[in-house]
Amino acid sequence: MKEENKNKRVLQVELDNNVKKVAITGVDADDKVVMRQELSEDDLDQIAGGLPYCIIAGDRCHLHP
Repeated sequence: MKEENKNKRVLQVELDNNVKKVAITGVDADDKVVMRQELSEDDLDQIAGGLPYCIIAGDRCHLHP
């Protein structure tokens, strides 16, 4: 059985509202793809609850001063 690496890193990404699709690809030291995830506009809205990050975080931003 393959041993699972339980060490994880957190990645936080802020995207402009014009972004409609995101693809995340993880590669290992040998440039072998070990992970791939695609997020559609609907996925992005669901993750953010349909709200810009600045509103969720309670920060002031140019979208909602």
